[in-house]
Formats: sequence, C-alpha cells, structure tokens
Amino acid sequence: MIMRPALLLLLLNLFISTCAAQAISIVSSQWPPYVDDSLPEKGLAVELVNKALQRKGYQPTLHIYNWQRALEGVEIGVFDATCAIWKTAERERNLMYSKPYLTNTISFIKKKSTPVEYHGLADLQGLVIGVVRDYAYDENFNKSRRLIKIPANFSVQNLQKLNNGTIDLTLGDERAINYTLEKFLPTHVNAFEFVKPALTFKKLYLQTS
Repeated sequence: MIMRPALLLLLLNLFISTCAAQAISIVSSQWPPYVDDSLPEKGLAVELVNKALQRKGYQPTLHIYNWQRALEGVEIGVFDATCAIWKTAERERNLMYSKPYLTNTISFIKKKSTPVEYHGLADLQGLVIGVVRDYAYDENFNKSRRLIKIPANFSVQNLQKLNNGTIDLTLGDERAINYTLEKFLPTHVNAFEFVKPALTFKKLYLQTS
C-alpha cells in the first residue's frame, strides 16, 4: 500500500520538528526500486519522502553509502535521517521513527520447476536458501539454526544462484526482487515464482537519531 504525499506530510511531523535548517541531509544505501540514484526521482521511497518534505519548505539531499555506514551516519548525527528502514528492537533503542509509509512483502522465491510445499519454516528444512548478509528478514527466520542459509552480498547474486540451481530458494522484498529480475535476468523472469504465503510483512519508515 502506497500512501498519498498529503497523508505522508502528517506522518513526517516528528522529523520535521527536529530539523531547524531548511536543508535536510538524507542517507541510504542503494535499494532499487526504493532508493537508487539512477532512477527517476531516485526511487519510490525517496520520491515519497522528498515530496512530503518539500511541501513543508525543506530541501532534502540524498547521499548514498553502504548500509552500515549510512546507519552509523544517522546515529552519530552526520546525516539527519535515513528514508527507507525497517524497525528492529536494537534500532529502536537509539533512533526515532515516523509512522510507516509503505509496506514491504517479504517472500521466498523459487524456480517454478522446484516443488516446495510451504506452510512454515519447518517445511524448508533440508533446502538451501540464499540470503543477503545483515538483512533483517524476520526474527524467527534469522535466528533459526535448522535452516541451511548461504550468505551473499547482494540479492542479484542469490537470484543468479537460484537460476543456476545452486540454491533452492532465496527471499526478499517482492518489489525489489521483481525489479532485480527484470534488470539482470529478463529472459528468465517467467521461470520464477514467489512461494505463498509470504514470510512476513514489514513497514517502511523514515528514521532519525
């Protein structure tokens, strides 16, 4: 669900009140189609946040770094906020959040030719699952020691492994996965399908220290 910019204005009041100057420094990692400096409006999340802030008279500037550096930059005050983040208990100890403005659907994806019957994590034991390092998928999934999880640095690497048959599943936000497939594996898009039900739904926030 995408909220209208007018409604997003109301949700961002917490952050607007913390910024004394007209300029606001926003930081994030590349996460297409939500954040990407090569996309029109620099991505869906950036577009929504920028429009809301601009209507209040602020001039946001986007900076792109790796995720760890971006998060640390907000925590120590180098940047005012990050525009596309999920809540975790650890982050809530040091950072403040707006109300959510988007919902991310986190699902497993497989090749259509791979039979998988999924009702819960126990059904995935014995399958090889490609994950992205330090990705906050779901607490139960991240903590599970019964699942075979093979880490990679980027989701495209996992999708390529899935296409080559070296892993059985990978997972992530459905919009991001669809974007990555269209960009990097366009001739294989129809060979994949999301596993239902979704693993979890996560709210997307603007966040400041």
